[in-house]
Amino acid sequence: MFWCAAARLSGLELEQRTNIKFLVKLGKSVNEIREMLVQVYGDSAMKKTAVYKWVKRFSEGRECVTDEERSGRSATSRTEENIANVRQIVRKNRRLTVTSIAQQVNIDRETVRKILTEDLDMRNVCAKMVPKNSPKNKSKEEFLATKQITVLEHPAYSPDLAPSDFFLFLKIKEIMKERHFDDIDDIRSNTTAALNALPQNHFQNCFEGWTRRWHQCIASQGE
Repeated sequence: MFWCAAARLSGLELEQRTNIKFLVKLGKSVNEIREMLVQVYGDSAMKKTAVYKWVKRFSEGRECVTDEERSGRSATSRTEENIANVRQIVRKNRRLTVTSIAQQVNIDRETVRKILTEDLDMRNVCAKMVPKNSPKNKSKEEFLATKQITVLEHPAYSPDLAPSDFFLFLKIKEIMKERHFDDIDDIRSNTTAALNALPQNHFQNCFEGWTRRWHQCIASQGE
């Protein structure tokens, strides 16, 4: 049985987190959720980085909308023993959900999430838990180095700084919205056609906007 301490939260922030949880269950994207919050709350809307944080948590199975999520178990559930148990479970099956791992170890989901991301330094890729510095990422970096391509560092999972989030996906959605497809091949062919239809100057504008976003991120110190 879970309990949540909400005394420190403002009613407005709690309300927005609750709305985010509801929209995540409806399958809405980070950008869509942020736009809806701005429409309703205006300048009081939660910042996009905070929206992304809560979307990620709710997508991983979190239910509580407050800063603390505990059970009747001891607060020391993030023990060396539990960390070792989670590590062993993930090694056997990297496709388990946070909820499934929590049930096996008998601790809450938020503790499992922290063990995975902070203690074991892992992240979720296509429903599979992998080390952040995985061989796949290393081979990508080596390939870019052989092509003498400079890799620019930026915050992980930052939709504000990812061209696919703030440009490409939105363009594809504009072209593909309200259309119905027969099968996967139909989706693939239409998506390819939509990509090929994008004018070259749109990509140039995207990269110019990308530069502006870097400077904005630096000026706001990542907020």
